[in-house]
Amino acid sequence: MTSQQFGDELLRHWQLLWPLPASERIKRIDEIRQDLEFEEQLSLVSTEMANPEFA
Repeated sequence: MTSQQFGDELLRHWQLLWPLPASERIKRIDEIRQDLEFEEQLSLVSTEMANPEFA
């Protein structure tokens, strides 16, 4: 995921969370950011593990 895609995804979530109070919105967007970063790391690990060099 590029930085632009990451930012776009966070913006999309932010817009969906807009009706919530600011403190709740910030808390949830931080959780979503952490989830997206974790998913990206899992994807990178999966790619490396599929590398025949490590088989």
